[in-house]
Amino acid sequence: MKKYLFFLPAIFLSGCPMGDRVNLYPAQSGIVNGRICVFIKAADIVKDENILRVAIWSYSESRYVYEKSYAIAPQPLEAGKCIPGVGEFKFIPAEDYGVVVETPLHAYEARFSVLQQGERIVLK
Repeated sequence: MKKYLFFLPAIFLSGCPMGDRVNLYPAQSGIVNGRICVFIKAADIVKDENILRVAIWSYSESRYVYEKSYAIAPQPLEAGKCIPGVGEFKFIPAEDYGVVVETPLHAYEARFSVLQQGERIVLK
């Protein structure tokens, strides 16, 4: 019995054996005024929150290719409005991206592929 009690604190200190999980709420993407826009529908916003960080993940490079922090000057998360910072990034056609918008309590994600059709950029 004593040998089991010796390992018990180590198990509790190591945390959950299933790992950390982050619930990502859905975000939408589209083209607005010729630029890629990521927005969140009113029904998907959990509560009034501020944006702390925006990050763009490139699936082909397997890394974040863009990150912008709003920790010093948080931006309000407004339903249906383009998330600030996303339009600044130059997306490459024929690439897959994930955009993560982090708030103090929740994270939202939009995944899409950027395609070039003539002069237009479209999302899939």
